[in-house]
Amino acid sequence: MNTIIDNYLKNVEDRLKEMTDVMLKQSDLVKSLFEGLSADDTIDMIRQNENKIDKMQVELRDDIINCMVLNAPRAGDLRHIVAYYDAIVDVERTGDILYSISKRMHYLQKQHSVFPIFKTDILMLYEMAYSMIHNAVFALFHEDAEIARNIINNDEKLDEQHHICNKKLFEYQYNKGEHPYLIADILDLGRIIYGIERIGDNATNIAESAIFLTQGIDIKHRDSK
Repeated sequence: MNTIIDNYLKNVEDRLKEMTDVMLKQSDLVKSLFEGLSADDTIDMIRQNENKIDKMQVELRDDIINCMVLNAPRAGDLRHIVAYYDAIVDVERTGDILYSISKRMHYLQKQHSVFPIFKTDILMLYEMAYSMIHNAVFALFHEDAEIARNIINNDEKLDEQHHICNKKLFEYQYNKGEHPYLIADILDLGRIIYGIERIGDNATNIAESAIFLTQGIDIKHRDSK
């Protein structure tokens, strides 16, 4: 047993768990915004958490580089290193998206926007992405390939709901023109639902990392079945 590299990997795993915990807390806070909680009560906390995630990403990236340079990783160790490195990128990107969504929701709440008209559909889309990202993190740390494959296979359902939301935004824009902030609201809501769809993509990427970790199979850009 290579105790040094085992310690390195344990440290990276523990730090990555801390990073994902913060990101998942962000997802909870954003969910509360969609459900009606005032953004004024949460925006500062979300901003602070985003700074934590960015800092952790830099530190973890350095830890992984040091692990590879200073040691001679075995095949199994390399799988952990590659899977964790890829996951770090996707967790950080998800944090960025959640922060961006929170800022747009903050603006929409202040403008008494048309968001309530689309709340049900957007919340459904978010809950799908929310479930995917939480399950992807679970699959990664529990090395559960079955859950990971289910996440990947569910990505198409998320895309379908994304299409439904986009279609309703488009139709409303051309059928209802009396709202003073209509165009700005539609643009912000479009960016929000695009961000949610990207969270699903990141969850799929993390699920692919979980499969690579457990089975040594790279299924990126391939059918998971």
